[in-house]
Amino acid sequence: MIMKKVTTILSIAVMSLFFSTVNAQQAVGIKGGLNIASLSGFEGRDRISGHVGVFLHHTINKNWCFQPELLYSGEGQRYMSGGVERTLALGYLQLPLMIQYYPAPQIYLEAGPQFGLLLSAQDKADDEGGQINAKDDFTTGQVAIGLGIGYKASEKLILYGRYNFGLTDVSRFDNIVDHSNVGQLGIAIRLKHH
Repeated sequence: MIMKKVTTILSIAVMSLFFSTVNAQQAVGIKGGLNIASLSGFEGRDRISGHVGVFLHHTINKNWCFQPELLYSGEGQRYMSGGVERTLALGYLQLPLMIQYYPAPQIYLEAGPQFGLLLSAQDKADDEGGQINAKDDFTTGQVAIGLGIGYKASEKLILYGRYNFGLTDVSRFDNIVDHSNVGQLGIAIRLKHH
């Protein structure tokens, strides 16, 4: 039931991302950067990975903008098991729907929900060649809230930082609650204005 709702929301949001008809100035762009990810139910080091994708930037007025995005995001956790450090590598298709507020022309603050679809889950030891497909141990969907800040270096180049606070339990382990929390640093490039 929950998966049906997440799938429906993802479908609607993806359609709005690519077929939006808001009467506002729009810009299409690409973005990517560094992920520093962890799972709340695990102890260990953060997993360093990345994110990459596309966005559609809507300027509503001089202070407010709406920016839906479609990103591939590497998440997960590094942890110890039997004296061996392992990496739990989760790959998600993420759909952030961010509202941006510009208190000054070059600086923005942003917040919004993010809906995720699990694409892959690998559990691998750093010193061994073997890896385990752990996709069945994790839920198909996840929901998070993103908070961020950005700096518009030019009309085309934006530097940003964002933190995504996981709201849903991403694991299927009964006795452990795992929220996926991800810090992001990256660069966005606006390719085309409409």
